[in-house]
Amino acid sequence: MPGMRIVSLLPSATEIVFALGLGDSLVGVSHMCDYPAEARGLPVVSRSIRSKSHLSSAEIDAIIQQARATGNPLYIIDGDLLRRLQPDLILTQELCEVCAVGAGSVFETAAKALDYSPEILSIRPAGLDDIFGNIRRIGDAAGVPERAGALLAELQARTEYVAGRAVDGSRPKVFCIDWLEPLRNTGQWTPELVELAGGEEGLAEKWGKSREVGWDEVLEYQPDYVMVMPCAFNMDRTIVETARLSDLPEWNALDAVKDGRVYLFDGQIPSRHGPRVIDVLEGLAEAMRPQVFDGLTRPGIFRPATAAQTAAIR
Repeated sequence: MPGMRIVSLLPSATEIVFALGLGDSLVGVSHMCDYPAEARGLPVVSRSIRSKSHLSSAEIDAIIQQARATGNPLYIIDGDLLRRLQPDLILTQELCEVCAVGAGSVFETAAKALDYSPEILSIRPAGLDDIFGNIRRIGDAAGVPERAGALLAELQARTEYVAGRAVDGSRPKVFCIDWLEPLRNTGQWTPELVELAGGEEGLAEKWGKSREVGWDEVLEYQPDYVMVMPCAFNMDRTIVETARLSDLPEWNALDAVKDGRVYLFDGQIPSRHGPRVIDVLEGLAEAMRPQVFDGLTRPGIFRPATAAQTAAIR
């Protein structure tokens, strides 16, 4: 829609906005919106109460647990900046208060800061169909339904390509790690992506929530593949955090670790419910079936966790 002014308060929505060719309409983003590169130069409407970029998994978890126990927010919105930006459409979420500003804070701040009522679109995906539906909803709200349709056709074609070729009579057991200390599995759409890629995530609930997992569960499960994708950690931080696991006897007792079937993902991508979830699907398929999908995945999505890579960090 010509002249529309959009503020996105979560990285997934920002990626969708750019994928729909609406980058010029985006006037403000959250402090976590870093993809594509053009998003980094836009006014930042939210910020974290405390910087966590230098902290370990355990330290970040402690901050989150303290905030939950005290009822203190993890993020704040700049109401004055929001007023100056005068958005027509604000994109927010109801999925995870740890990953981005919650919808409740957005509605409250908008009501206080603005003397008009912009459209506030809040998304809460659980599975791949929900993600595709949210792309359509954002396209409709922004007045570009035909662009959303074209993008969805491309994403669905890529999904069908993988699902159609990942059927070979085997279904390897996969353990996807969403957090390292404490150890957590993945949830929501990730087990579904594993299934579409020809595997089975037996420790996770498809379309369900992530949960803490005991090492005894993992050892009993003995996954054929371990996919390390800590939420919101880029590849460099994923490598650092994974290296710390090599001190654990439980980690070294896993057949997947012994046999070199551990893969590291840029954790900023699987945790975002935007177009790049299909990159993750392709990465999972290529990791498990390189003879079928060799070269399918875009660079930077995943890499094998070789001993040399982790040793260089230690």
